[in-house]
Amino acid sequence: EGFNITGPLIDTIQMSFLGSVIGSAFALPVAIISSSNINKYKPFLIGTRLFLSIVRTLPVLVYAAIFAYIFGFGTIPGVLAITIFTFAILSKMLYEKIETIDMGAYIAIEATGATKIQAFFTAVIPQIMGNYLSLALYSFEINIRYAAILGYVGAGGIGILLQDRMNWLRYDDVVVVLLVLFVTVLSIENLSRYLRKRLG
Repeated sequence: EGFNITGPLIDTIQMSFLGSVIGSAFALPVAIISSSNINKYKPFLIGTRLFLSIVRTLPVLVYAAIFAYIFGFGTIPGVLAITIFTFAILSKMLYEKIETIDMGAYIAIEATGATKIQAFFTAVIPQIMGNYLSLALYSFEINIRYAAILGYVGAGGIGILLQDRMNWLRYDDVVVVLLVLFVTVLSIENLSRYLRKRLG
């Protein structure tokens, strides 16, 4: 009996890509307000970092299981789980990068009468954009691996196919799925590494 690997594989890549893009988009503003050299209001800074710590405590599989329970089986729980995972990890990695940048240009531009927002976009964004895109690509690379196993909790993708083949003791099919997955992950990893090198 044949089986279709293309559909679940595309679902896995789409889940990972969408989750990475949405999570990265939310991570940027949160990372900015979580940086002590940008946000000088201590209670808000502590609150934001505490929120990020809480979000990071649950593994991506647990988020996927929760969303599968709420929304039912399919790719939506997978996308949401990867979005939250990417958001939490990238926010932390990025605010740590932002705290190491040179604030001299920001202070100089602000001194000319520019608003904080104008100074930020002129002096800070160009310094962090390369790091931000590089970290977002790295997240996508990691998420492909996670997306591959989310099917075990009903969150769609190739994991469901893998589980199904194992349940039916179709180990020849399992080997095929794992080989396809290995080649896909390796290809995405190499592409990501190339793009990160160009950015870096």
